[in-house]
Parts: sequence; structure tokens; C-alpha cells
Amino acid sequence: MTAKDIRARIAKVPRVSLACLPTPLQEAKQLSKVLGGPRIFVKRDDLTGVAFGGNKTRNLEFRLAADKASAADTIVMELDQQSNSARQTVGCCNRLGKGTILILEGSAPENIQGNLLVDHLLGAEVRFASSRSEQKRMSQEAVERERAAGRAPCLLNDIPMFDEGSAIAYLECTCEIVEALEAQSLAPECIYMSSSGKGQAGLVLAQQLLGGFQVRGITATNEFDIPPRGAEIANRAARTLGLDLPVSPALFFNDDSFVGENYGIPSEAGNEAVRLFARTEGIVLDPVYTGKAAAGMIEHIRRGDFNSKDIVVFVHTGGTPAIFTHNHLWLDNHSGNLGGKTL
Repeated sequence: MTAKDIRARIAKVPRVSLACLPTPLQEAKQLSKVLGGPRIFVKRDDLTGVAFGGNKTRNLEFRLAADKASAADTIVMELDQQSNSARQTVGCCNRLGKGTILILEGSAPENIQGNLLVDHLLGAEVRFASSRSEQKRMSQEAVERERAAGRAPCLLNDIPMFDEGSAIAYLECTCEIVEALEAQSLAPECIYMSSSGKGQAGLVLAQQLLGGFQVRGITATNEFDIPPRGAEIANRAARTLGLDLPVSPALFFNDDSFVGENYGIPSEAGNEAVRLFARTEGIVLDPVYTGKAAAGMIEHIRRGDFNSKDIVVFVHTGGTPAIFTHNHLWLDNHSGNLGGKTL
């Protein structure tokens, strides 16, 4: 199947236009030089255009077009306190004239920073829940309150397209990568992405349909068993697209050795990667997701997984506001040793 064939199937799925697509694919020549490795390209999905951008803007084009979400005037979401998804959801809902209620897990912080600050700037109604069970209760109360007020709310977490939209979005993103490289008479050897399974499901679908490259996910959390989760999402997305393409968990390469202390806590390797991208390419990653994913790619390059002629693509899924939440990590005055293990 060609990228054109894939796009024709995606075009049949309900969708709203929100993101600035296609996003740029930039070669990171200085980073490649410092690492002494393959040619590295960065897929700039941090530039999708809404509220600091990121991968969720692609996903929301499908999520917010689903029947219940499309008919709603208010979107309710259950998410983490520093969620990239929350920020982009509020921004996208603003563009569609919908209100947003965020039920965020955790206590209200004294210092509002990062994604949470942007949520407030965008005008979301923000509420905090002390536990997952309270979060569920509060979201249902919010839905009932909105209905009683004569509005049409939708709990976005509950719609099937919440996961499938990610897979379809990143199937399309992979088509963009392949097409951009083909225009330069190049082809990817490997595509890296921070993944808990949903977006990687789309990359793996593309790998099976287009062939010729590896997909490596680097997870930032130990919450999920990625291969079966990713395969289940990929199979649902394939059915939505009318594809007879069984996807097995064995197709998912996902490295969980870069999580560090825990989800949401920056790691030494991830922080090094954030500095390295910034100081070689002027590209800002975040220390929660993309920094750890980049750390995985960097370690794989350093151990000799690729030769100098290989084309490696890193999908920058956004998350930039997190650097402000963790501002103390970047307040050093040394230029670092770009060629070594540490900066």
C-alpha cells in the first residue's frame, strides 16, 4: 500500500481541521555530528499550532469529530495535573467554540506553572481530585451539572476514538515522514517516538503497510504493558480504516529502561538529552516525555545500533511547557561536554 492509498482511507474518517500540517521534518546535523552517528531528522510535532503544539492536536482532530464530542458544547476531561493533552484540548475546544472542564488528579499547587498555567490562560474550568475514584465522581457530577443547566456535555475520555484517533493520527504522521524523505531520495531506517502505546500503534500500522523501517517506542511510564495495549489499539484503528491487517504484540518494540525514578519525574539521562538537543539544534524538548525518548535514541546510537548512512527520525511530540515547571534543572552556567556522556 502507498502513502496515497493510506491517506484515502483516513480521509473517510470524520475529522475537524485543527493542526498545522504537515509539520516540518528537519535534519539535525549538529546533533548527528556530536553523536558521531547516523543522519538524524526531527519530526516537529511540537509545531502543530495550538497552545504550544504537540501530538495531541493531531489526535484531537479525530477525537473532537466523534459523534458525541462533535455535538457537545462542553468537553469534560480527566487528566494529570501537568497534562499536555489537557492544554491542547482546551486550545482546540476554544477554536471550535466549546467550553472545557478539566478534572485534574492531585492537589492544587501553590505555584501554578507549566501546562497548568496555560490551562488557566486558555480559560478552562479547572478542578482538582485527590484520587482516580474522586476524579471519576467529579467528572460525572460535572456532566450532570452541565446537562441540568441546559448544555450538552461530553466526557471525552469515554469515547472510542480517544485511543483510535492517536493511532490514525500517527499513521498519517508516518506517511508525512516517508513522503518528505522520499522527496530527498531518502528512506528511514528507524523512527523513534515517546509512546505509551497509542501513537506507536499508528507507526506500527504504517510499518506494516509501507514497510522498510523499524519503529522504536520509548515509554515514560511503567503503567502499561505496551505491546498488547498497542496491538489492541492498532487493530481497532485498522478496522476503522477498513484494513484486513492483524497486528500482533510481537511487532511492538518499546524500551522501558528510560522511565527513571517514576513517571513525571525527570531523569539524568533525559535531562542530558534535553540539553543536548537545545545546545546543538536549538530544539527544546521536555524532561517528562520527549527528553526520555531522546535519551533512549541517543543511547542506542552510542552503542552502535546504526551506521553513518542510516536515517533515524525522532518524532518530537511536544510538551515544551514542562521545562518551566522544572526550571531549576536548566540553571547551570557551563557549556558542557557535548561529545561525552554528560553535559
